[in-house]
Amino acid sequence: MNNKIKLFEENQKDFLNYLKSRYYLYHLSNVFFRDIHYGVMAYLELKGMKQGYSSAEDVTKTVIESLEGKGLLQKTGHMTWMLDYPEFKKPAVKQAAVAKPAAPPAAAKPAAPAAPKLAITSQAPTT
Repeated sequence: MNNKIKLFEENQKDFLNYLKSRYYLYHLSNVFFRDIHYGVMAYLELKGMKQGYSSAEDVTKTVIESLEGKGLLQKTGHMTWMLDYPEFKKPAVKQAAVAKPAAPPAAAKPAAPAAPKLAITSQAPTT
């Protein structure tokens, strides 16, 4: 078990990147025990070290304690932590300016009815 713990301590950044590739893992996001647990099991298998379910739990607890000690995980609940790892910040998204609706083309506007033209003739009153 000491070899496995040493593997995680020496390859901490690699392990966190591996977890990020499997789960939604971002700076200040929640991390759950089972996510880390399954990540530990898969990472060990990737490195050629098969691990049973319950013994992987023990390794996971030690890995979590190590990450808490380094300030990378902050406990928020019974089996929940917050990841404090600025390298995993989401890229900033600049909000687009709200576009004004385009005015319809002049040809598309209906023409107003023309006022009737009155012919005014000047006639002198007849007496």
